Amino acid sequence: MNGLARATLALCLLGGVVAGCAGGLTPIPSGAQQVHIADTATSLDLQPSTVRAGDVYVVLDGPRQSVVLVTQKRTAEATPGPMSDDDLDRLSRGDTEGTSIEGISVACSTEQRAAARGKVGYCGNVYKFRLVPGKYAFLLDPSEGDPPQSVPPGSMAILEVTP
Repeated sequence: MNGLARATLALCLLGGVVAGCAGGLTPIPSGAQQVHIADTATSLDLQPSTVRAGDVYVVLDGPRQSVVLVTQKRTAEATPGPMSDDDLDRLSRGDTEGTSIEGISVACSTEQRAAARGKVGYCGNVYKFRLVPGKYAFLLDPSEGDPPQSVPPGSMAILEVTP
């Protein structure tokens, strides 16, 4: 392979890498339901805290841009779903048995996050969920420890999904 062919191949590969980093991002559809999450080191705020069942776009407004979504999941084979009031009470006391915990975060460079802001996809600050009626918990950090430790005040927020 001569020098020109190598240079052409290198440029094509570089172009593919750059396109791959920026590609695959999807904007939030017009009129779609959105839940904005503001998370700091000690507090978590959802706006709005009630949405209709269906597709819901969770937007991490930061500044930390890192939370977890907790759903009910009694067995490994079960489909994650809404939590009962009893589940939420147990979770607030640090008991995560019968739950599924999904991390939601943006961990790219500042430039990548800026380019992907408001979009679903790699480095984007938006996540799409299909939610059924019920209650779902968002936490700053999952409670861990033996014995279970209570969730600190302000670090858990409940999203209620209506029919």
